[in-house]
Amino acid sequence: MKKYFHLAFLILSISGFGQQKWSLQKSIDYAHQHNLQLKQSRLDIEQAKINKTAAQAAFLPNINANASASWNSGLTQNFTTGILENQTTFGGNGSVSTNLNLFNGLKNHYYYKKSLLDILSAQYQYADLKTNIDMQIASAYIQILLNKENYESAKAQLENSIKQKERTLEMIKTGVLPKGDLADAEAQITNDHLQVVQAENAYELAKLNLAQLLELNDFKNFSIDEQLSGLKIDTGLLKTSPEELFEKARETNLKLKQTQTQAKIAHLQIQAVRANYLPSLSAFANVNTRYSDRARIGFGGNTLPADPFWDQVKNNQGTTYGLSLRIPVLNGLNVRSQVNRARLTYDKIKINVLNTEKKLRSDIYKMQKDLQAAFQSMKAAEANLKAQRKAYDYAVEKFKVGLLNIFDLNNLKTKYQRAEAQFINAKYQYFLKSKILEFTINPVIKTK
Repeated sequence: MKKYFHLAFLILSISGFGQQKWSLQKSIDYAHQHNLQLKQSRLDIEQAKINKTAAQAAFLPNINANASASWNSGLTQNFTTGILENQTTFGGNGSVSTNLNLFNGLKNHYYYKKSLLDILSAQYQYADLKTNIDMQIASAYIQILLNKENYESAKAQLENSIKQKERTLEMIKTGVLPKGDLADAEAQITNDHLQVVQAENAYELAKLNLAQLLELNDFKNFSIDEQLSGLKIDTGLLKTSPEELFEKARETNLKLKQTQTQAKIAHLQIQAVRANYLPSLSAFANVNTRYSDRARIGFGGNTLPADPFWDQVKNNQGTTYGLSLRIPVLNGLNVRSQVNRARLTYDKIKINVLNTEKKLRSDIYKMQKDLQAAFQSMKAAEANLKAQRKAYDYAVEKFKVGLLNIFDLNNLKTKYQRAEAQFINAKYQYFLKSKILEFTINPVIKTK
C-alpha cells in the first residue's frame, strides 16, 4: 500500500540524506517501516484481505472426494452380493460429491460486501495511526530545531558577555569604571555559561526523544539535518471560519471515515443475519462406486471369482443428484436474537459516528482558537523582542562611554535574552499548531 499522507512540514528544507544526518522525511519513512504499531496494523489489513478471499470463495461449489477400504472377518455381508458369509472380506468404496448454494437470502453477497468494507476500515485505521506517528515525529523534530536555536542563542550571549568583560577591563584600566564592575561581568559570564549548559542538555534530550520514537539503539551518533530555510508564517487558517474548516475536515478526517465505515459494516451485518429468516436452496450431486474381493454368484447359482478391480469400479457406479430446500420454522428465537444484537451494535456505532463528528468540530474550534492565541503571542513576543533589543543596544552604547554600570547593563541583557527565548518559542509553537490544524483538515488520502 502506498503512502496515505505526506506530512505538511514541507517548509522544512531537507537537503539530501547524509550518512549520519536524519532529515524529517527520512525519519518519517524509517518509522513507517519499523514502527511496531504500524507493522501490526499492516497485518490487520492482510487479515482483512484473506477474509475477502474467503468471502469470494463462498460463491463457489463445494467438491469433496471420499475413499475407504476395510477388512471384515466373521459373519459379514458381501459388498457385492449382499449375502452374509463367515470369512474375511476386503472391500472398499469411493465417491465424489458436490454442493452448490443457489440461494441463502443473499447472505454470501452481504458478507462479501462486508469484507470489502473491512479492508477499507483497516486501511483507514492504518492511515490514521500513521499520521499520528508522523505528527509525533514531526513535533519531536521541530522541538530539536527549537532547542537548537535556543542553544545557539545562549552561546551567542555567552560570547557577548565575554567581550563585555574585556571592555570592562579596559574601562577599569582607564578609570572609567570601578573595579567592582569586573565581578558583575564575571558573574554574568557564569550565568550565561549555565544557560548554555542547560540549552545544550535540552537540545541533546530532544534528539534522544526523537531517536527513541524511531526505536533506534544508537543514540550517541544520532543527529538530524538541521538546515532550515525558515518558517513560513501562513495566516490563511486564521481568516477561515471554524465551521468552514470543520466541513472540510468532515470530508477527509481519517478517524471519522473509519467510524463511518464501521457503521456501514454493522448495517451489512444486520442484513446478513436477517437472511437466516429466509429459505435456502442448494443443489447437490454424488457419484459413487464400490469394490469387493469376494466371489460372486453367477447364473444357475455357480460361484464365480470376483471381477477385476477396475471392472467393478466401472460397473458399480451410482449417481445421486437433486435439490435441497431448507425452510426455517422455529430455532429457539436464535435468529431473532442475532438480529437484535446486530441492531444494537449498529445503533452504538451510529452514536459513535455522531460523537466523533462532535469531537472533530470541538477540536477544530479549539485548534483555531489555540492558533489565534499562538499568533497573538508570537506577534507580542516579536514586538517585545524588538523593544528589548533596542533598549539593550542603547544600554551598550551608554556602557561604552561610562554612563551605565555593568549591573544595569546585565539586567537589560537578561531581559533581552528572555525576550529572544520567548519569541523563538512562540514562533515554533505557532508553526507547529498551524500545521497540526492544516493536516487535521486536509490530509492527503490515497486508498486502493
